[in-house]
Amino acid sequence: MTTEAPEAPEAPPTEAPTFKLAPPRAAPKTGMPTDGFILIAGLPKGGKTTIGASIPGAVILETERGGADRIAGWVQDISDLPTFRKAFAAAVNEPTAKAVVIDTLDVLLDWLAQDTAEKFGLDNINERKDGVNGFAVAEDLNQRVVNLIDRIKTSGKLFVVLAHFKEPKLDGDGKLVISHNINARGKLGSYICGHADLIGHAFKRPVGAET
Repeated sequence: MTTEAPEAPEAPPTEAPTFKLAPPRAAPKTGMPTDGFILIAGLPKGGKTTIGASIPGAVILETERGGADRIAGWVQDISDLPTFRKAFAAAVNEPTAKAVVIDTLDVLLDWLAQDTAEKFGLDNINERKDGVNGFAVAEDLNQRVVNLIDRIKTSGKLFVVLAHFKEPKLDGDGKLVISHNINARGKLGSYICGHADLIGHAFKRPVGAET
């Protein structure tokens, strides 16, 4: 009985294939973006609304009562979630609206959380009730935020979303227990930030006699 010797493996190439890098290029796009999702975060009265209102053709969906009282511009005062949804759709469909500013994300997230709570028969999102699955409640709220970000990203408009910071917290040993992030429940802040095309920080500081 004879056995065949195994075939010898192919020899590895002596030289790695070369890759020719493309030459430097100019920026394919310049100027103000015409679509996408910009997140601007900061402390209250840090100039976020002023920045949003400075964008040419921007319509501001103002969810904070009196939040834009020092702003001249295309301001839509909104008092509840149903009105926000109508204003959102109207702004997206308005051809002269070049950008949509949501002021602020904090209030909108509160509205979404309350709408979720009412769907499950709760007084608020933090309530625990027999027969109500807390994981289902959290997932419902998460999906609402996912849907919101998806609508923003696919709207074809430039969206500028304004948000407040959640202050970081330390424990008794000085260890960070709550990181510096936007004011959103659980991991929603990280999710929202992760889908932004650009994140800005608005703040005030003294410059001579001016702020």
